[in-house]
Amino acid sequence: MESNYISFQDIAIGFLCFVILLIISSNKAKKIEDLKIKKYYVRNILFKFLFAILFSIIYLVYYGGGDTTAYWDGAITLNKLFFKSPWDYLVHLVSEPTAAIRSMHFDMDTGYPPGWIYRESEAWFICKLCSIISLFTFRSYFAGTFIFAYLTARASWRVFQMIHNLKTHNFRVAAYCILFIPTVSFWCAGINKDTVIYFSLLNILFYTFDFLVLRNRVSISKIIYLGISIFLIYHIRSFVLAAIAAPLFMAFGARLTKKYERNFFTKLLLRSFILFGGIFAFFYFFQSNFAADMVNEAQIVQQDFLQNSIYTGKRYEISNREVSPTGLLLAVPESIFYGIYRPYIIESLSPNFILNGLESLVLMFVTLRFIFLGNVFKKIKKIRKEEILVFALIFSLFIAFMAGFTSILFGVLVRIRAPLLPFIFLVLTTNVFERVRENKEEKLIDN
Repeated sequence: MESNYISFQDIAIGFLCFVILLIISSNKAKKIEDLKIKKYYVRNILFKFLFAILFSIIYLVYYGGGDTTAYWDGAITLNKLFFKSPWDYLVHLVSEPTAAIRSMHFDMDTGYPPGWIYRESEAWFICKLCSIISLFTFRSYFAGTFIFAYLTARASWRVFQMIHNLKTHNFRVAAYCILFIPTVSFWCAGINKDTVIYFSLLNILFYTFDFLVLRNRVSISKIIYLGISIFLIYHIRSFVLAAIAAPLFMAFGARLTKKYERNFFTKLLLRSFILFGGIFAFFYFFQSNFAADMVNEAQIVQQDFLQNSIYTGKRYEISNREVSPTGLLLAVPESIFYGIYRPYIIESLSPNFILNGLESLVLMFVTLRFIFLGNVFKKIKKIRKEEILVFALIFSLFIAFMAGFTSILFGVLVRIRAPLLPFIFLVLTTNVFERVRENKEEKLIDN
């Protein structure tokens, strides 16, 4: 496996891609007018590159392969098929994987895609994306890795800049939450499903808030980016769209309430509607077939990892795993807690989990700080009034439930829950005095 990826040609093309993307990033950084955040642009790019390469090396050298290399193997077979028959390649891009098409189009010259990848349409979809990238990277796995990392870095920057413009957090706190969480960059910057899910999620969040909160101009290019992001998530893990849509609804409900802040009765009516509507939707969700379908889809993700021999090791158990309205409701508190705080540091003494254990320890500390340091009710009030924080809280709880309830294996849990970490950190670092500190810092910078 190593000889297929760690070759002079692969590394040389990867290094060339790294240099090109770094030059592009440096030029983009020069155009940023805000001096406070300008320095973070290239640092964010390099941070994502570092952990994406670390992810790749661990899987190539320590594990000898994995889903990341299997996606690229499938992409290379499609790449070869493109040069053999562009029409057959296009047929695969728009078709669901079937045994008939596989035997008809692939042969000894093109190679055969990994069977366990090809049988799952979501995994094969990633191969299709990778095949397009491979056409421009001359099949270099490391060059493809840098491109995936760059897409994550760009999406992360957009959301960081948006939060900075919304002024809910000190810019340094926002940078650490959104740009510089190690495990998010490790699991969501390399070649895998989680990366595509993560940068698509960030793009949906950014463009939605850009249109509806920041009131920036709607352009065709932004609509296209938004549409592509929705399309990607729909074809990989469609239940994530529900995890995005529900928090967005609640967030803009909070925005509508804030608009009528001085009208007591209107504000009370709107808050009551949102509260009882949310409670109704909550119970309706757990009684609907959609909940069971969503959990079943999430369990397919679990099986995706269970079929891969790499993802073995420590497991955990939820007290109630019954996929029924009552069972799901009873499992909510435990699943959310596990989805956010596990694996503990004592459960993470291995190369691929040690960072997750350390971050769980930090999360526990930040949670205790949120509760006991300062006025917790003022913090909750601020969360309730800020659209991005309402979204962050509800989205975090939703993904934590899905991750905690369906994963079983810590190797699966840490990957599914990775996208919630920036948002739960945003919520837990909420502080009513942050704007005061930021004003002081701005005065120091001016002086």
